[in-house]
Amino acid sequence: MDLSLAILFGLAALYAGTVMFLALIGQHGPQRAAASGAGTTAGVAACLVVMVLLAQVTVIATVAAVAVFSGAVAFLALLRDVGRLRAIVAGSGAAALISVSFMFVSYLAVLAFLGAAGVYVLLRLWVRTRPALLVMGGTLSGLLAASGLVFALALSTM
Repeated sequence: MDLSLAILFGLAALYAGTVMFLALIGQHGPQRAAASGAGTTAGVAACLVVMVLLAQVTVIATVAAVAVFSGAVAFLALLRDVGRLRAIVAGSGAAALISVSFMFVSYLAVLAFLGAAGVYVLLRLWVRTRPALLVMGGTLSGLLAASGLVFALALSTM
């Protein structure tokens, strides 16, 4: 793993931890929210590093890890708001979408999904579920499109 990828993953993990902290500070207080944020940061960083390590062995295992990771994040983000069955369906859809996107834009798809899930979790503090889901979908679409452009630009300059 090169330095720029390590920095990008570190920033993504910090983003996820900060989102968790901000989402929980009102309900559980600063100490418990900070502990949850730190745990989220460590968990996201560990998942991203595992994906890189698996990529050196086989792409199929990496895609499977991406599917499990994105499905779990979607399920946990949506469970409280839409119920268990709908969260399972949405998590499965997210796993499929991000796994297919991963084949085209590599790790940028996972980072785009983390960004969109964070937007949903924070928006859900202030608005109802449906508008937050719509914004999440738009954010994910925009971030995946931007990821495609960044990846195409990177390939064209090689």
